Amino acid sequence: MKKLHFLIYLGILSFIWACSTEKNTLLSRTYHGTTAHYNGYFNANDLLEEAMKTYRENQKEDYYNVLPVLQLPSEEEVKNMYSPIDTAIAKSTKVIQRHAMPSMEKPAAKKEEHNRWIDENWITIGIANFYRRDYDLAFKNFEYTKKFFSTDKSAYIAEMWMARTYMEQGKFTEANFAITNLEKAQELMENGDSKDSKGKSSKSSKSKKKKNKEKEQAPFPKKLRYDLAITKAIFAEKRKDSEGEIKALTKALEYAKKSKDKARINYILGQLYENAGDRGKAAYHYSRVKKYNAGYEMSFNANLKNALNAGGEKVRKNLKKMLRDTKNAEFKDQIYYTLGKMDQQEADEQSAKANYTRSAFFSTSNDRQKGMAYEKLGDMSFAKKDYLNAQKYYDSCAKVIPETYPNYEGIQNKASKLQSLVNALEIAQYEDSVQRIAKLSGPDQLAFAEGVIKKMKKDEEERKRQDAIRLAALQEIQSKKTSDGSGSKFYWNNEKARSEGFEEFRKQWGQRSNEDDWRRSDKVVFASFTDPSDSSETSNNTPSDITALDSLTPEMLVAKLPVSDSALQASRDRMMNAYFDAGAIYDEQLNETALAEKQYKTMLGQDFEHDMKLMAAYQIYRLHNPEDPEAVAQKDYILINYPTSDYAGYLRDPDYFLKKKEREKLTQEAYLTDLDRYERGLFYPVIMKANAVIADEKDNPYRSKYILLKAMAQAKMNEDKRVILPTLDTLITLYPKTPEADKALEMKKIILNGYSKNEPVDFAKTSIYEYKEGEPMFVLIFLTDKINNVVAKTRVVDFNKEYYGKLRLSVTSKVFREDNVILVKQFSDEMEAASYVSMYKRTRNHLLDMQKMKILFISEKNLLTLFDTNKLEDYQLFFDENY
Repeated sequence: MKKLHFLIYLGILSFIWACSTEKNTLLSRTYHGTTAHYNGYFNANDLLEEAMKTYRENQKEDYYNVLPVLQLPSEEEVKNMYSPIDTAIAKSTKVIQRHAMPSMEKPAAKKEEHNRWIDENWITIGIANFYRRDYDLAFKNFEYTKKFFSTDKSAYIAEMWMARTYMEQGKFTEANFAITNLEKAQELMENGDSKDSKGKSSKSSKSKKKKNKEKEQAPFPKKLRYDLAITKAIFAEKRKDSEGEIKALTKALEYAKKSKDKARINYILGQLYENAGDRGKAAYHYSRVKKYNAGYEMSFNANLKNALNAGGEKVRKNLKKMLRDTKNAEFKDQIYYTLGKMDQQEADEQSAKANYTRSAFFSTSNDRQKGMAYEKLGDMSFAKKDYLNAQKYYDSCAKVIPETYPNYEGIQNKASKLQSLVNALEIAQYEDSVQRIAKLSGPDQLAFAEGVIKKMKKDEEERKRQDAIRLAALQEIQSKKTSDGSGSKFYWNNEKARSEGFEEFRKQWGQRSNEDDWRRSDKVVFASFTDPSDSSETSNNTPSDITALDSLTPEMLVAKLPVSDSALQASRDRMMNAYFDAGAIYDEQLNETALAEKQYKTMLGQDFEHDMKLMAAYQIYRLHNPEDPEAVAQKDYILINYPTSDYAGYLRDPDYFLKKKEREKLTQEAYLTDLDRYERGLFYPVIMKANAVIADEKDNPYRSKYILLKAMAQAKMNEDKRVILPTLDTLITLYPKTPEADKALEMKKIILNGYSKNEPVDFAKTSIYEYKEGEPMFVLIFLTDKINNVVAKTRVVDFNKEYYGKLRLSVTSKVFREDNVILVKQFSDEMEAASYVSMYKRTRNHLLDMQKMKILFISEKNLLTLFDTNKLEDYQLFFDENY
């Protein structure tokens, strides 16, 4: 018995000695090879394949753009894959450390490798680091494998992964060199110039040697042809070489074995051919996708793309059949969009518009698709010069598309520039309508108002009906998602369903308060006649301005009509200014002279007198050649009706404004001479000259200054200052709300009341303005009478687009002390506003002479105070003290 134990013990020792990594025996190679194969290579690759499979299944593909040839995780996405990747690296590393033959204790002294699975483990470590985005470490593993196992097929695999690593690092020259080497090796293999050897020895005593001259280079492995073709496709993809990518993918399709790979390659080829304009080949490849194991979403999109490129009534019927399939409820928007594009190809504009509208309506969760539908509708309206509807479509598109959307800047620009036109047209149409209604008799006004209320209620019912349809579509989509997903089917116990439902609700209804009747929108906002030009999205309506539709009466609507003389005049002013602004935008921004002339002629056709008619007539004259009958007619109109205007002077003499400028220069010099006389105490000559100007030169631009100068000279010559009161009253009456009139009022107050007691002022306590650090800010730009407010707004919008596009600033016009101001909002704090003001002052691009205009920033509360008091000087003092 003791002898048997001794023999067993001796056998175990012999086996252990025989399995040493330093002994190149059949038993050692078999044991260490099997362990390296399954414990390392097999298990590690299984982990990597499972991790990548999970990533690709959860990855949301962007079918609106050409799909990437190879799906790789981003810097953020790969963090969720660290665990399986690191485990795979650890397994292969441990195998190399324990089962390399001979061992890796002295790597520099190692000249050969007897374990046939060690090279595969080196490559596995490199691939794992590649997926981990540690490209430097991955490259070192591939490079080592290529050099040490140079005569083995692993060298080709390593060089292929080196090429992919080079591409991820942006080293395209090195990547191209590696691909070229592999192509040459493949060509040799296919031409039969290399010997038909197996690269790896079978389970025999043959070993892998570094730079072993007695051993032939292994031929290019046939299994690698597909991976090399894919690598070439990735190279072409990154270089944006569509032709090269098509060529490489076509070759890859010949070598592809897996059904999923064939489906993906066919889909990408379809996209590339579609972009190249070859609809026939595109349709062919899209139709091939459904023959392979493609996912539902890829198959669905392939069907849509095939329909679009193949066309035909049969395809259209198939799309309509897809609309009736409940599993396509989530994709109705894409189906309708495809039908719309097919209608456009067949020049059926009416059907195309209807299908694009349905696409936008059913886009309950796909903002990209909704944006595409709105863009198409906007383009169709724009092409027909229906700019009113075009702006609304572009604006709707701009609100839902992300910054990565193709032509994002172009859509934002169109929506912004057309906004001013839409505002002007809507104001003009509204004012024209209310003026017409105001001319009706009392009973007719009430009857008309009753009709308006009936229509509003009908529209509200239609809106509710549409909301119900959309809500049903949302519920259908949610029901499908819940039935396909995991977890509790009871909605409130299913966290995934709840989160998805909340996101769907937000996209559909926006941010809503948690309150009763949150869906009620039956409110009517009465038009405000104080500032109808405000194009901001925020509403400043007070509760008294908002009335529920149910309680709205005809009398309430009629009460808002401009029936008094002052209200009618204000309405006419708004209408005429709006028509003129619309004409200027048509002419200057859209180059639509015919539509611009239509607006100006509408102004001339009004049955009341207005100063804006002169400007409208001149604009029509300017749009034509001087010899044209229309230009001659407008010239005669101006000369007959406005003979003393500057426009008439210019039409009589083209050098009128040059001569006028010369006259103004002489007038200025004369005034400065008289001012110098006053300073030198020559008061009597000053009074004589002022009297002459006041009496004989009523168009003298310095007439108000001469009146003030006369009063000051009189004050110097008389001890009783009350003698100048008539002169001051004349100035206040003739030139109200001017700096000279303000000065006259101040002098009059002092004469009548005397000086007030001189007391120190604590501005911190008496200021009507409040300073609060970190509050949102607006910017005010004060315009001069030398620039039209529409032109000014356009310049500021263009400036904002170029320098502050990401802030989404709103630009509106206001009236402050009878002058126009531009309001830019909104900035997060005074630092952001101050930066904007600084950039504005030092940038001439877009702004031109507006760069020198007065500009301030102000909080919302202080803005209201400023407009209430109309005292800019007080705010300027507060601004200087605090900012």
